[in-house]
Amino acid sequence: MKLSKTDKVQLSKKLGDEFKQKDVFFASFQGLKFKEINTLKENLRPAKSRFNVVRNTIVSHAITNAALQAGDASVAKGPTAVVTMENSDDIAKAAKALLAFAKENPALKIKGGFTSSRWLTPKDLEKLSKIGSKPELIAQLAGVLYSNLAQIRWVLEAPTAKLAYAVEAVRANAAKKA
Repeated sequence: MKLSKTDKVQLSKKLGDEFKQKDVFFASFQGLKFKEINTLKENLRPAKSRFNVVRNTIVSHAITNAALQAGDASVAKGPTAVVTMENSDDIAKAAKALLAFAKENPALKIKGGFTSSRWLTPKDLEKLSKIGSKPELIAQLAGVLYSNLAQIRWVLEAPTAKLAYAVEAVRANAAKKA
């Protein structure tokens, strides 16, 4: 599709605003077939992420419009795909899906990304994919806190229980003598 210069400017401004508001990953997809790209899009859908192919000039202007500093100059070189996340809580889930697909399909190469206006290298994305999503981490934290509270409860109840057992033993002993 042929885009006019004004269309490109509008698209780069819109994409720049999106880069400011959302977490984003960049990838090179040269050598992937259409069917494989559709599979990747389906894999990213549960993470509430979108995979879009964008022209390099539009990507570089969008990064400039968003006042972001890419840590790698090759972000806008070669065929570039942009993965945007609708919810920042799902960034680990999206990174996990993207890297799992890249492992199966070496033609997909991760270039990096932005989270909260901070540049992420491909190694950072790999680390991010190994941790759980925000809801999973909150659930783990709740489990740890609950187990600690349960242990404290047992420690605090132990003297009361021992006292109750002692009182019961005295009562049983008094009933036995009578």
